[in-house]
Amino acid sequence: SGEQAAAQDAARGRIAVDPWLRALGGEGKVLSLGDCSCMVTGQLPATAQVASQQGEYLAKLLSNGYDFCPGVDEKEGMLRPPTAPESPMPLSESIAAFACQSGGEFAAPFQFWNLGILAYTGGGSALAQLQVTPDEKGQVKSSGKVGFGLWRSVYLSKQVSWRNRFLVFVDWTKAQIFGRDITRV
Repeated sequence: SGEQAAAQDAARGRIAVDPWLRALGGEGKVLSLGDCSCMVTGQLPATAQVASQQGEYLAKLLSNGYDFCPGVDEKEGMLRPPTAPESPMPLSESIAAFACQSGGEFAAPFQFWNLGILAYTGGGSALAQLQVTPDEKGQVKSSGKVGFGLWRSVYLSKQVSWRNRFLVFVDWTKAQIFGRDITRV
């Protein structure tokens, strides 16, 4: 559509979306998230952290039956924010009919909260920048062995089960004691 084409300069080939992750020109019927989309209100990093938060945001709106195409605001000439339904509906009905529900309160736009950046640099060291509070003063920055410890602790905490955490820890321990197995059969 013309709206999407006009936003392509800023989107650099990605799908331009509004603050509620609706594709521009899609009349609220097309949602986009992750690194394939670009918010017109400001660039977000193309990382899994952003995609994960966007996925949680959209899942919450969809499961609560928000209407993603509540019509156009005459003053602004843009789609209104998604609205909540009068009464909750089951998730299956919500997903099947998310484009055309009548609603009440407006949904808050998506807000990205930077949790930090971790990078393993090899040789038992890493870089870590963790965001503890939303302002600049709430950053914890570290590198080297301390950064590596932070990287490993976050890596373990992100495993989906205690079994996986244990197996990863055992693998790290084996590699530390015996070295990496680089033999080929």
